[in-house]
Amino acid sequence: MQPTAILQTYLDDVGHAVMSEQFEAYAARIQMPLRILTSSANLSIATLEDLEDGFDDFVAMLQGYGVTSMIRTVRAAVFQGTDHIVGVYDTRLMNENHQVLPTFHSKMWIGCYGGVWKAIKIHNTTKAARWPILLTRLASEPWPTEES
Repeated sequence: MQPTAILQTYLDDVGHAVMSEQFEAYAARIQMPLRILTSSANLSIATLEDLEDGFDDFVAMLQGYGVTSMIRTVRAAVFQGTDHIVGVYDTRLMNENHQVLPTFHSKMWIGCYGGVWKAIKIHNTTKAARWPILLTRLASEPWPTEES
């Protein structure tokens, strides 16, 4: 399977878990600690409790905006070794056919652990300064700048 297809499947699976409020399915696809970089912060999510708090707040935010679908589209992905992939994708949050927030872009690192692809690190164009990442401060950059 090509890295673009693997990352797209990963994003679709995790997006489904978020939209259907299935925390266990979501958490099973995250390798802790999860590192999140934004234009304003360098965050590390180290505990399952912190991950769940952020998940719950993110789901509530999506519901508050009336989001009915999260469309994430891989733009490029490459293997780094045999069991790691890095790729870039964009996210559109929709209410039926209407986009409710500006498109934002992310770079993600995933690794295969026990046959399951899991997120290791995410760098996105939001301006969020804390966990959970709430999409109230979206940056205008088209792609993530180089991460540290």
